[in-house]
Amino acid sequence: MNEVSLIGLFGALAGVGVVAALLMFSFFFFVKGKEDAKMKVVGLIFLAISLRLAKSIFYFLFEGIAPIGLALGFFGLASIGPLAYLLFARGENLKKWRLVSHFFLPIGGALVCFFVSPSPWETVLYKFATGLLALYLVGAWMAFSKQVKADKITGVWHQRLLIALVLVWSCFVYQHLSGDMLAYALGAFFCAIVVYWFFFLSLRTPVAMGRTLKINLPDEKVELVQQAFESVGVYKRPGITINELSRDLEIPAYVVSKAVKELYGKSFPETVNHFRIKEVKRALVDPANSNLKIESLAYDVGFSTPSSFYYAFKKHTGVTPTGFQKLYELQSA
Repeated sequence: MNEVSLIGLFGALAGVGVVAALLMFSFFFFVKGKEDAKMKVVGLIFLAISLRLAKSIFYFLFEGIAPIGLALGFFGLASIGPLAYLLFARGENLKKWRLVSHFFLPIGGALVCFFVSPSPWETVLYKFATGLLALYLVGAWMAFSKQVKADKITGVWHQRLLIALVLVWSCFVYQHLSGDMLAYALGAFFCAIVVYWFFFLSLRTPVAMGRTLKINLPDEKVELVQQAFESVGVYKRPGITINELSRDLEIPAYVVSKAVKELYGKSFPETVNHFRIKEVKRALVDPANSNLKIESLAYDVGFSTPSSFYYAFKKHTGVTPTGFQKLYELQSA
């Protein structure tokens, strides 16, 4: 019994260590990665891994609430694959129902683990989710290989992320195949090492940490970014992201970010909204648009929802679209 407790404690400590590391990831990816939604997805991936490993804490140390640990662990395990795939499969262009469909298994399986525990179905669900994770990782590798390797620095970092996820999956498989409690704890320990390895590699990657590299921007690159906004009107594309524009122009994302900052003195999302609001303001005072709905004008310049448009317009102008029209009429009278 003491040996079981010791092994359980060992696995639990490994889970605690990973959770602590994930808190650091969250700080970097959610605070410093303001302009890049992909950084936040990476944070979610490692949060999911921590949930899977933290199952040891609940299962071994808090026996009375083990079902909660099993449910959270399964949700984390089953969420790793969908998050990894969507990270590289241009998830920003997928419809919401397709995004949600990837998480039916994590949610449904977690409910089964919570309400049906203890049950043989728990082991079956965990093994099935581990096998499905392999398929998701294959899909993520294929999607990654098709991407334009314009941004070599970020590309190498993403490649290391996929390698880390494959190693994490291998640790999970080892746990399932061994069936031994000591092997289970060792699997959690090695998984923790993989997470730490990737974290320290990320610390040495400025782009991953949200830091802009000190670079001299070539004039032709700056001009391409300027043309994308002022001539092509890339901001009209709904849901446009800095990574998407980076792929279109075949320019690293950090170069696009720095060029936007140099040209307009704003972040990428702020610049997108600046151009959208600027065009809507022109349309609002054009008599030819008097019969058009304000929401229609918002959709024409790339806003996806009326709420996001009204919020952005009020933030940039200090008044509502209708208020702006009235002010214009008073000034023109």
